[in-house]
Amino acid sequence: MPQKSIRLAIDMSVIAVNPLTGVGVYSLNLFKAFLKREPAFEVRLFASSARPVREHLDQLVPGCSCARIVRWPTRLKSRLWTSVDWPPIEWFTGNVDAAYGGFHLLPATRRALRTVMVFDVAWMHFPHVNTPQHNAQSTRFITHAVRHADAVFAISENTKQDLINLFKAEPEKVHVICGGINLDEFARPLDEEALATSKQRHGIPGPYFIYIGNLEPRKNLPRTLEAYARVRNRFKDAPTFVLVGRPAWMFEPVFDAAARLSLEDHVVFTGFIPHSEKMTLLRGACACVYPSLYEGFGLPVLEAMAAGVPVLTSNVSSLPEVIGDTGLTVDPENVEAIETGMIELLEHQEAAVMRAKAAFERAKGFTWDHSAAALAAAFRRLVP
Repeated sequence: MPQKSIRLAIDMSVIAVNPLTGVGVYSLNLFKAFLKREPAFEVRLFASSARPVREHLDQLVPGCSCARIVRWPTRLKSRLWTSVDWPPIEWFTGNVDAAYGGFHLLPATRRALRTVMVFDVAWMHFPHVNTPQHNAQSTRFITHAVRHADAVFAISENTKQDLINLFKAEPEKVHVICGGINLDEFARPLDEEALATSKQRHGIPGPYFIYIGNLEPRKNLPRTLEAYARVRNRFKDAPTFVLVGRPAWMFEPVFDAAARLSLEDHVVFTGFIPHSEKMTLLRGACACVYPSLYEGFGLPVLEAMAAGVPVLTSNVSSLPEVIGDTGLTVDPENVEAIETGMIELLEHQEAAVMRAKAAFERAKGFTWDHSAAALAAAFRRLVP
């Protein structure tokens, strides 16, 4: 029996930028998979920005029935949608059955059902990881979304529970749509020549630990570097530590820690690098070290699992949901615990490899196709 058509407006303003953050990577890959597997949906794309970048939006446009990209400052749109629920997204997309907000901001609609994706509420647990202005805005967005949405999508079970416990969301209205990976990306053998070229470009001399993500307070990098310095005091031939990601906000303590701990010759900051090079460096690493204070999901951990790389991560927030028992988990606020985890990776490499093999099998359960199927199922339950 053919499935009925559902008209869906999606606000993809979060990918009208370059480079993409983790939120943008999630949104782009989720809807690439959604458009590929869900032909019964008539998807209408909307994006707004003071200076919209089309590079990533153009990957979705061919699969959409229409696309409207407008020069509309995000700050103005956010204020209007959260204060007066105006203007309706249908002004830009035409009439639809449901509307999807890509990043915490619930779209205003005329008649369509209203839905929104929530990634994390880290600032509720760790206010210091962002600015007071950001914290106030994020609280306003999610309070409004929980109060007015017909459905809220959460990127993990942990985020769902945070919405229920901290924002009094109705449990039956919150649907978990996990992050994913493209398994094909890890099916090909590692390009050893590309790896050698990348290591030479960034001055990586030999084996290395890797961290992937923005340089920002939530990522817990000063403590991680302190733990790494302790490891180097015990193991003079310890792997280099490669940090892949752009300085985002409040990043100065990361560089200060590297200098204070005399790690300049042992830590490599690559800055932003293209996705393909990032995945090459990840696949060539001896371990992924990611003891974040809080994650809504933790895509870099899942990517490391799919790459077959041993993982050291945190025992808090959503990260245990992703890694299960296939990696080392530690208290991210305990430097000694992070140090012990790194030493475990170095001294028990055979066990680390066995865990990495189990992690690869676990990663197969987190694909963008699975995520897109879950999102489609949620909309089919919502739309009468």
